Parts: sequence; C-alpha cells; structure tokens
Amino acid sequence: MKKNRNKLAALGISAALILGLAAGCGSANAQTEQKSSVTDTEVTSTAAQASAAQQTTADAAAISKVDYGEEAHVIVLGSTQNADGTYSHSAALDGEAVEEYDYVWHADPSEVHEDVKNSPAEYFTGDAPDTDAAAYIAHDIYYYPELDESGFTKVQYDDDQEWAYYYTAEGYEAFIFATLPVTGSTVSTDMMHSEEEAYENAVLHITQPGTYILEGEWHGQILVDLGDTDDTFADESAKVTVVLNGVDVTCTVAPAMVFYSVYECDNTWEDQTQWSSTVDTSDAGANVIVADGTVNNFTGENVYRMLKAKYKSDDDQSSMANSVTLQKKARKLDGAFYSYVSMNIDGEPQGTGVLNITAGYEGLDSELHLTINGGNVNVFSQDDGINVNEDGVSVLTVNGGSLHILSGLGREGDGIDSNGYVVVNGGTLISIANPNSDSGLDSDRGTYVNGGTVVALGSTMDWAESDGTENEGQATMNLRFASAQSADEAIIVTDLQGNVVFAYDPEKDEVTGGSARRYQGAILSAPTLQVGESYYVYVGGDVEGDEVEGVYDVTTVTGFSAEAKQQGYTSAGTLGGFGGGRGGFGGPMGQGGFPGSDNSGGDTDSNTDGSNGFGFGGFGHGGPQGGMTPPDGQLPSDGTAPSDGMTPPDGGFGGRTGQGETTQTGEVTVVFQLTQKVNGFSGVTDASGTSL
Repeated sequence: MKKNRNKLAALGISAALILGLAAGCGSANAQTEQKSSVTDTEVTSTAAQASAAQQTTADAAAISKVDYGEEAHVIVLGSTQNADGTYSHSAALDGEAVEEYDYVWHADPSEVHEDVKNSPAEYFTGDAPDTDAAAYIAHDIYYYPELDESGFTKVQYDDDQEWAYYYTAEGYEAFIFATLPVTGSTVSTDMMHSEEEAYENAVLHITQPGTYILEGEWHGQILVDLGDTDDTFADESAKVTVVLNGVDVTCTVAPAMVFYSVYECDNTWEDQTQWSSTVDTSDAGANVIVADGTVNNFTGENVYRMLKAKYKSDDDQSSMANSVTLQKKARKLDGAFYSYVSMNIDGEPQGTGVLNITAGYEGLDSELHLTINGGNVNVFSQDDGINVNEDGVSVLTVNGGSLHILSGLGREGDGIDSNGYVVVNGGTLISIANPNSDSGLDSDRGTYVNGGTVVALGSTMDWAESDGTENEGQATMNLRFASAQSADEAIIVTDLQGNVVFAYDPEKDEVTGGSARRYQGAILSAPTLQVGESYYVYVGGDVEGDEVEGVYDVTTVTGFSAEAKQQGYTSAGTLGGFGGGRGGFGGPMGQGGFPGSDNSGGDTDSNTDGSNGFGFGGFGHGGPQGGMTPPDGQLPSDGTAPSDGMTPPDGGFGGRTGQGETTQTGEVTVVFQLTQKVNGFSGVTDASGTSL
C-alpha cells in the first residue's frame, strides 16, 4: 500500500546538526558534470561493559521535542515480556497510542501463493494496515524461515559456494527459494527462525517524512518505509531523521533498524561510468542522530539470501564449476543496523551520545554510502563490523565522532569492508578484525586517511593508500609485523627525542574490553604523525597519561614503562597484501613473492616463511628490485635519545641509518621515517635485544 508523504517544514535546528540537508549528494565528478547468534556470551558481555562504562556520560538532560521544531514527532516504545515468553507491544506517537495490526508475513516454498510478484512462496495473513498515520505496529517482519535441512543442495552461486533450497511448489522446481553460506559439511540452522519467534518481533513502521525522536524499549524492528521505492528513490521530500534519545531495540530474527524506502541522494550513480572516493551525503534520506547524554542499544540478526523466481538473465552465471543461473534477489540484509540507501550518522553538539550495535552477523550496513559525522558508535559483530556493498561505488566516510569496531567474533570478519572506498577525514576510528583471516580496513577501491586518529588491526591486511595529493601534513604508517602481536599491549610512537606523539592501549579501551585479539598488521595515523618526520615505535608497557577508550591525549602523557619493547623493521616501501589467496607478498617489482596457502584460520603467531599464507620479505607492488633502501634519516650520534624529554626504556636506538644507505635483507632499522603521506614497513619485530 502506498503511504502518504507530507513534506515537513523547517525542523528548527542548525543545518550542521541536522546534517546539512540542503547540500547535494553524489561523487564530486557527478556533481560537476551533472558485503552466530547475538546471544553469544562474549558479544553480549562486551557490549554491556561498553554501555556501562559510557553510561557515565548520560547525565545530561534529555533533549526536548522543541529542539527539533514543532513538527518533530516523539515516539515512546514499550515492549514487555509476558510470563509465557510472548511479548506485548505498545507505542505512543506524540502522546497518542499507535495502532497495532495482526498482519503477518509467511514463506512456504512448497505451495504457490499470489501475494508477492515473482515470489510464490511469500504470503500474508490478517488485514493489511489501512492508515495514513505516521507510525503503526504490525507483525510482518521478514526473516529466514525454518527449512528442512535435507532439502538443501550445495551449489556455486555467483562467487560463493552456498547451500541452496529449491522450490518444491509445482511449476517452480527449477528455481532456488533461498540460500545459506557453507560453513561446514552440514547445513547450519543458526540463521533460521520459527514463525512463533518471528511473530513476537513486532515491526514499528514509520511511514511519513520527518524527524522522529525515539525513546523506550522495543522487541522487534524499527522500519522506515515511506512507500513505493520507485517514487521515493528520487523524491527529495522523502527524508527521515531518527533521533536516538535513550532507546533499546532487540530483534532476534532480523535487523533491529532498517531504512527501506526513503530518498537516495546519489540517485544517478547507475548512470555514471566513473565513481569517486569523494561523496556528499548531506542530502541523504536516511539520517540518524545520537542524542547527547544517552546510551542507545540496537541488537539484531541478519536475513540471508532469499531469491525471486525470476532469472537475472539466461546466461547470467559464474564461470566456476557447478555454477547455477543467477536469480533476482528478493532480499538479503546482512547487518543488524541496515539501510537500503545512503545514510548519515551524527551526534548532537556535545558529542556525548552513544550508539551500541550488537550483531549476530554484520553490524552496520548500507547498500550505497555511509557517512559518520559525530556521536560515539560502537559495533560488536560476529562477521564484518561495517559493510558498504555496492561494488566499486560505495564510500564509507568518517568525518567526526568516535567509531569503535570489534568484529569477527565468529569465524571471520573485517572491521570495515567496503566494496568501494574508505575515507577518513576526522574523528577517531578503532577497528579490530578477526585474528585469523581478516583486515581492520578492507576496501576494493582504496582506503585514504586525510585526518583524524586511526588504529586498524588485523591479519590479512588491505593497507591505507596515497590519494595522489602532495606529500605533506598528516602521515599514515602501515606496519606489517613479522609475527603476531598480543592484542592487550599498547602501541606507542615517540619522536626521536622520546616524546610520545601517539599511544593506544587496547586493554584500556572500554569498548573492546578484554575481547581484542592478536594481530599481524596495523594501520596507524594521527594528526601528530607528520610527513617528513622520524619516529620510534614500541609495543607493550603501560602509558602514564589520560586516555579515552584507549586513545591517549599525548599532551597529558608523562612517560611509559620499561616493559615496552622497541620495534624495528627490515624493509620499507609500499606494502602488498599478505600471502594466500592474494598471491603472497610481492617479489621484485611486486611480482611473485613467497607462496601462500589459504588464509582460513589457524594460529598465525609464528608463520614467517609463507607456509600458512603469511610469508614475509620483499616489497609489494611498485617496490624496488634487489636490496631495500630505507628512507633518509639520522639518529643521534651516540645512538641514544637526548636527556631532555622522556627517555624510552632500554633497548637502544642504534642502527644503520643515514643518507642513502641501503639496509640489506635481515637487517633491522629502528627509525621509522615518514617521507610520504602513506609509509609501509614490513618485517616489524622486537628490536630491543637485537645487536644493531
């Protein structure tokens, strides 16, 4: 049913706070030219610790409706569990009760139903909501239904090997109804849910444009759906801003938050042939603001691939063996907090609001672009922490706020996985990936750090890259360690006088808590790391100073303990990927390199020969042939730090350096010179006991 869409008047709040809704959206080029259960003990306890720690900021007065203008709406949510385990739901919109409809979605691939075009398995029961209200409650949540495990067949679907469940309804036996990922020799039922469970997860529908201030508790899903997507996609009035003002939403069968049908500001991207890492999403139709002084929790699951009984085209299939013809997608929602369109997340002026996202699969997802401008966003996920998934197009932009990601708490998971670009212009970004096979920052088209503080830890790394601008200003360090590092040890960077210019201690990070894992690759960047300067790097020890979620204010740091071990490296240059499926580290001119096997798990603590996909040595693409020349630099003549400032612990600063000298393979250099915006160092290892 198409909903009415009434454009709201001015919202009565500054343009900066409401995300600058007057600006355009899209790439710079377009404007100038016209990718386990959430009850997992580890995840739940970690999120609870973070929420408790950050609740200390929640002493500000609750925001007032008038802050967002007279036409803003307040929705107070209420879900209570009954003695028999069922839930009762209620909500109030501007003080008036929201109507509830007993309208239910079902899926049965053994029979043909006429309710949904090209999806004969889907049908509804109950009376469809017939209302022009801005919000209503129904039980029509989409979820992955219970299916007979014996009915699945292993197939190659596009690039993925998956379990496929075919229709048994007469006339549709050639079509796949749904798939599941292959995680073992048998079909996993973790993503399936019963009709009874799904019914208890009620959907709060938001159906009209405007600003909605959410408060209270909800067992189910918040769904923003302004009507037919063909109408809303390019309708600039179809915008919704959701203000999180102390809300707790738990959905056990699907995402807890979904922006489905609102305006897409980059609505010409399909007409373009080139895409940029620079996008302006300020005019997006999906907007989230985290209210000051509040802690907001969204806990959700995913809905895995469900397909329409219609082929993309007769010849549209993978060239791999056992491939099947691809079908049009009915739905696939991987994230607990999900948007079908470009989305903005921001905070209020004080920046004290907290959004915790706990995910049974992926955490925070957008099908096109995602921009984070403010607020404190913490993601705890079984798989990827953040995913923006339009191939070659999507851009994740971090302009401000604090973003902490603890991903891959299941079998795998990148911290951030962008099928396009990752761009960091400001704020704080901490991203910790699965220790076996994933990256803190993973992007198909490039990761660019222009500002802010970045710590990305993982095992198989995609590295930060240069955007081609002049080598000046803030610098980034890509560190590839010779062996896995303990995740509970601090990373410290000092200048050559021993003054701490950067420090992060995962053990002090209330978000990651004790759940951080080992890593073998690290990306570090901060405003205090500058092109043209030289530094020392330490791992371990305790830092004396003030920190916020593990990141130290270096102006308050007075020293660090002698347990910190000085690091050195054996080669510098542009880093290639780790071994394994990506072909190992680069050899001469980035070709060849050590062989690697599959990166799919196992302990990586001591793999330094390439035998398990983590071979070291050589440069990545573009590295020189033969020996390795370190960047220019000069140590103090006696090999020790001057007496002024803070003196690092024992271990020495000596080593072969100097203008134009060549470091031979196996030699260790301890001066990390940042000659470019992005600087790569491999073979990073404890140099404190090395004779230099």
